[in-house]
Amino acid sequence: LSVLTLDKRRELSGKYDIIFKRASSVTAQVETIQQSSEPLVSLEPKTPAADDVRPSVTPEKHSLTQVLDYCVDVYASILTHKLVKMIVLLAFLAWTLWSIYSMETLDQGLPQKEAMPSNSYMIEYFNALDVYLATGSPVYFIVETSYGRNPASWSLNDESVETIFCKSKDICGTYSIPNIMNALANHGDESVTHISPGTTYSWMDDFWGFVNPDSECCRVDSEGAYAPIETGNETYTTLRSDDDTCLPSSETVPPVPEDEYMSLFSMFATASAGTSCSYGGGSIYRGQFSIDTDPIPTVTSSTPAVKINSSGYGDEITAWSYMVTGTSNPTQQRYIDSYKQNLAAAEWISEKTGVDVWVYNLTYVYFEQYLTIIHDAYELIGLSLAAIFVITTLYLGNVFYSLVISLTATNIVVLVLGLMQPLDIMLNGLSIVNLIIAAGISVEFCGHYVRFFAKANGTGDERARDALRQVFTSVIFGITITKVIGLSVLTLADSRVFKKYYFRMYMMVVVCGVLNGMLLLPVLLSTIIDVKNFFTRKRSRKSEPSAPVTRVE
Repeated sequence: LSVLTLDKRRELSGKYDIIFKRASSVTAQVETIQQSSEPLVSLEPKTPAADDVRPSVTPEKHSLTQVLDYCVDVYASILTHKLVKMIVLLAFLAWTLWSIYSMETLDQGLPQKEAMPSNSYMIEYFNALDVYLATGSPVYFIVETSYGRNPASWSLNDESVETIFCKSKDICGTYSIPNIMNALANHGDESVTHISPGTTYSWMDDFWGFVNPDSECCRVDSEGAYAPIETGNETYTTLRSDDDTCLPSSETVPPVPEDEYMSLFSMFATASAGTSCSYGGGSIYRGQFSIDTDPIPTVTSSTPAVKINSSGYGDEITAWSYMVTGTSNPTQQRYIDSYKQNLAAAEWISEKTGVDVWVYNLTYVYFEQYLTIIHDAYELIGLSLAAIFVITTLYLGNVFYSLVISLTATNIVVLVLGLMQPLDIMLNGLSIVNLIIAAGISVEFCGHYVRFFAKANGTGDERARDALRQVFTSVIFGITITKVIGLSVLTLADSRVFKKYYFRMYMMVVVCGVLNGMLLLPVLLSTIIDVKNFFTRKRSRKSEPSAPVTRVE
């Protein structure tokens, strides 16, 4: 505003836009006119509200101004009636309390179909997913070395370690991670755990089954290279059954021989399951292992066969995961609740087993923001309101009226938040940005009134009438109606995002702003001033010395 004022002064003084130190020939003409006998309106810009400025108007404009002034006087007279003031205060109190309750139940998220045009075929696709999708995407509970309290390496042949990561042997603990996964999937309330019932897999148990000499899974040829399973080739399958097992028949698993552990694990991690062997890790656990912090490469036809007792297969397994299937989540809030619940499950597993576990799902990257969105909303909106308080204090030089403006802006934001749920608007990054902007826009509806109220004299009702006469028409015609007309264009938008998060939200800001600025503020400030004057007069009466009483004989 300051820059615009300075630029207007430059323009009126006849100076150039870029070389603003140099004046044009118009300046000389202006100076000549100013020196003439006829008075000239000052070149200094002044607001219409200035006491000494009365712009010349035509009779038509004068009559219109009289009509508007009369309407404002009638409105102010009605508004300063005691019964009306009580009704307004009670109504806004009830509205604010309801808004606080409503904002506590506000849904979070931003559905994918909101960003689509209203006639997009993708909307039908997303609606079909919400109705017919039976299960959700996989959820991975990941164990990683050096994560949290986890050691830099695991001794996976140690029985004290095996008891945490297995479920099929007597050595496996009741609260081992695979047993907990199975309990969450098959013995928990699906609406609470957000995990679909089904088979849960434990790679350590399957690895033991794969290398067990009694199974058909792990066979090596005469050179010690792994002989993969080929279900469709009966001749090869017959010849393969005559190959040596990876471990001698005298071996008992677990444990797995230490010097052969990594080569056997590489066979398991790249093997495909078949009819003769269901333990193939390449089919079940693909992409779920890391060796020496690197993922296992994808096996192709040119990949050399893994040889038992050979090197080059890494030193240790550094990360693995336990996969369960999530539930179908038809709403954004269900996705967020699922993420929070799985985080809580990972935290509980970490506490129960002593192994720090973290959870991952394809959608969690997007829903990460909703873990702290309420805190972020309070913080960001609070900072904007604090900035409003500081700036208005510097401008008005009065803490009380700055506090009134800030609290009114806060109330406008609260009322907008309360209306978001009935209007099907969710809390997300987009709506938070709009709420921050709403806090700034709200100053337009209340700042001008508070300034003129502070400058007025008299009782609270008199000051309210004077302030309304000064700003009511400007706020209604200059701010409210112009914004309504501008926002109405957004009704033609073909995207739900524009209709909901721009048209509806900003229209709510305008409606709540004008009601707070032109209805609540006059009543509230006039009431506060009248109450203050009442107690001031009461104290002054008490402080006055009583007149001496003369005794009549």
